[in-house]
Amino acid sequence: MASEVDVQGDTHDAIMGATYHALCKHGYAHLTMQDIADEFDKSRSLLHYHYDTKEELMLVFLDRVIGWIGNRLAESDTEEPLARLEEFIDKFVIEPGEEQRETFALAILQLRVQAAHNEEFREKLAAHYRENASVVSGIIEDGVEAGVFHEDVDPEWVGRSIYTSMAGARMFQVTMGDETATLRMRDAVAEFAVDQLIADGRSVSAYAGGDFSRRD
Repeated sequence: MASEVDVQGDTHDAIMGATYHALCKHGYAHLTMQDIADEFDKSRSLLHYHYDTKEELMLVFLDRVIGWIGNRLAESDTEEPLARLEEFIDKFVIEPGEEQRETFALAILQLRVQAAHNEEFREKLAAHYRENASVVSGIIEDGVEAGVFHEDVDPEWVGRSIYTSMAGARMFQVTMGDETATLRMRDAVAEFAVDQLIADGRSVSAYAGGDFSRRD
C-alpha cells in the first residue's frame, strides 16, 4: 500500500501534468480551473483541495517547470568547457517540425508574459533567470581558468548575453513562425565563441566536436 507521501506526490505530479496540457490547449489568458480539471484524471474537488486559485497553481507550476529547465541546462556529460558550452546552446534549438517542443516553449512564454503585470511571477522568473544565466557564466569562468577562453573575458556578461540571445531566439521562433531562428542564433553564438572567446593559439577542434569544430 502506498504511503500518504507517495499518494500526495503522485497527485501533485498529476496536477502538474494536467496544468501543462491545459495551458498548451487554452493559453494562460483563457485558462480556467475547469480546463485543468478536465485534464486531471481525478476529481475537481481534489484539485481545489490542493490549490484555491488558478494563480496559486500556476505559480507552483511555473516554479517547477522553470526549475526543471534550469536543471536540464546544467546537465552535461563532460567537464570540458567548450563542449559544455556547445551542449548548453544546443538545448535551446528547436528544429523545424518539432511541434511538441514549440508548444512547450510557447506555453512557458505565456507564463513569462505575466511577469509584466504580476510581481510574484516576476520575482520567480527573475530568480530563475539569474540561476540559468549563471550556468553558462560558470562554463565561461571554467574555460577562462583552464586557458580555453581569453583571460579578459567577463564570464557574467557573456553568460547573460548568451542565455538572453538563445532564449530570445526561441521566443521569436515560436511566436513569429520563423522555423530557423534558434538554429541561426546557435550559429551566431558559435561564431562569437570562435572569434571572441577562444584563447589565441588554441584550436577549436582540440576541445569540442559538432558545430564549433566545423568553424576551425
